[in-house]
This record gives sequence, structure tokens and C-alpha cells, in this order.
Amino acid sequence: SSAFLIHTFFPYYFRYRTMPGKERLESAAEDEEAPLMEKSKVKPESSIWVKGFWAIMVIIASSTLINYNKYLMDASRFPFPVVLVMCHTFTGTIFASLMLLTCPMLFPSITNPDQQITLSASFIWRRVLPVGVTFGTSLVLSNTAYEYASVAFLQMVKQSNVITVYVLSLIAGIEVYRPRLVVVLFLIVLATSATITGELHFSMVGLLVQLGCCLAECIKVVLQGILLSGSGRKLDPLTFNLLVSPLCFSCLLLVLMIHLFVFPMSWIDIPVMSDFTKCKWLLAGNVLVAFALNVIIATFLKHGSPMSFLVTNLVKDAAIVIVSAIVLGEEVSLLQAVGFVAQLLFIFIWSMMKTFPEHFENDSFYRAMIAAVQGKPAAAKC
Repeated sequence: SSAFLIHTFFPYYFRYRTMPGKERLESAAEDEEAPLMEKSKVKPESSIWVKGFWAIMVIIASSTLINYNKYLMDASRFPFPVVLVMCHTFTGTIFASLMLLTCPMLFPSITNPDQQITLSASFIWRRVLPVGVTFGTSLVLSNTAYEYASVAFLQMVKQSNVITVYVLSLIAGIEVYRPRLVVVLFLIVLATSATITGELHFSMVGLLVQLGCCLAECIKVVLQGILLSGSGRKLDPLTFNLLVSPLCFSCLLLVLMIHLFVFPMSWIDIPVMSDFTKCKWLLAGNVLVAFALNVIIATFLKHGSPMSFLVTNLVKDAAIVIVSAIVLGEEVSLLQAVGFVAQLLFIFIWSMMKTFPEHFENDSFYRAMIAAVQGKPAAAKC
């Protein structure tokens, strides 16, 4: 899911974080299309070395976790996606709670009086729970897909999420129609089609499971925009994980109880104690990497800039595919490679247009792109 954040959460986050104080207060009340954002004061620019360090950590942690999950989901190791996600969310809740007790300043949405949100029962059940349910669903389906298809193929399919989010956002009324964006999204469709057509070991089950995962992720993002935006409901990344993880675990535990005692479901497999014993160290390392990734992303958000995260995310996506090909020995066809490069290029353009909308609204595409990359102000309206 971290690979998807840049295309949905981060453009809004950085646009919000770099606003002047007055504009930021107006945005908190008016910008209904923005998903979760941290309400914090503008901080001094971090050094290039700090940005570079956390950018490298994001790339390493993301690539490690995705390929780690693929390795763990092998039939000879721990092919239990529901239980694996329960392990992630349970340990994530424990670790986040310990961090809240020892380093409360890392959770400004809870501990900072100027940014504090009201954690009422109504807020949790009506606004956070729907997001948590879709988040848990996407994680289970993502791990399930590893049983049927390669990491490279699944990562390429996941790049199409930006299309679904845009369509759902239009339907929900939290996005506006922009012809230039539609053209770029159409090009992403063509590039994604090439990556699917070029798959050497195509699995229809794997594709359908991954598409289900993508749909759940996209619904989650749109729900974030609808349920958790406006009126001060801006959660920092660690607070978001602290609230969502126990809800995900509880929902999956309920599904597991229904499977065991009410209605058996064929798609759920339950491990026995020997499975845990056999993979105990693999599981311990996996949950640590999963939580470390959340902390790394939260830290990078404090130091990064829009351009640095756009570039970092594209390098990360490429690294995931390259690592899966080298370490796991997965095959990638020439058509897939060309399609994937095209995906990254078009998604970079799409992300630039979402992160710097004022540049593309008032100028030609070429001049707007150059100005955004160089950090120049947008051209004045004619």
C-alpha cells in the first residue's frame, strides 16, 4: 500500500504542508478532495543529505517488504494471507502504542493541542472503520495475489490505481474533470495493457485478485477523502496507523471466527502451530520490516519535498520490479519492460499535474512541467 500513497495521499499532503498559514486554514475547511493530511506548521527546509537518506530508506524498506511478502507466501513457507495481515496489524498496534507512550510528539494529531482531533466513538465507527475495512481487504488480497503471480507483474498492474481513484473521485464529487488529466490517464491505460499482454506466465486468478486489491485500495482512498477530510480531521501518518491497525485486526478476527464456528469459507486457510514454529524468525522479521516502513514513510514526510517524493516513488517502483527479477528470478518480457517504463513516465506526469495544479492550469504543458521541476512559481492567469 505504501507504493500507492504517492499517487493519492502525497500530492495533497505536500500541497497542504507548503501553503502559507492563512491559506492552510482555509484549505482545511474548503479542500474536500484532500485525503489524510498532517496539520503542521511549515518547517525549515531539510538538508539534501537528510532527504537523500530517508529517500533511500523508503526505497529499501518498500522493496524489501514487498519481495519479503512474496517469499513468505510461498506454499512451502507461510501461505496464509489473512493470518499474515493479522500478524502485521496486531504487532503494528503494539509497536505504535509503545511509541505513543515513549515518543508522544510523533503523534501530533493526538498529543499536540494545536493539531489535536476529537477521537469520539462516532468518529471511530463512522469515519475510521470504513477506511480500516477497505484497508484490511486490500492487504489480504495483495498477499493472496502473490500466490498466483509474480511481484513484477502485480506491481505493474497496481500502477493503474490512479485511473480507478480518479474515476471514483469524479463519481463521489471530490474531484473535478480535467481534460489534460484524462489524456494522461488514457496513456497509463495503454501502458498497463502492454504490461498485462506481455506477461510470460499469465494467471487470470492472479490478475483478478490483484484487481480486487486495487479496487479496495482505491475505495479506501476515496473514503479517506469523503470521511476524513475537512473540519480538522487531518491525521498524521503514525496516528492513522495507530487507529486503523486495531480495527483491521478486529475485522479480520471476526471473519476468522465466522469461518471457524459459523460458515467455513474455502478461501481462508488456517495455519497450525508447526507453521508458526517453522517460520517464526521469518515472521518476526516480516512484521518488523512492515512497521519500520510505516515509521520511515512518516519520517520522510517531515523532511521530503513534493519533487523528492515523486522521484523517490518512481525509483522505488522500478527497484521493486528489478529486485524481484534479480533476487526471485522472475521473468519480465521486453513488452512488459517497455510498458512499465511508459507507466512510470506517465504517472510522473500525472503526479506533477496533481501536485502542482496551478502550473498546468495557467501555462502550456511544456512550460508548466519545466517550471514545476525547477521549483519556479506558476504563471499568472491571463
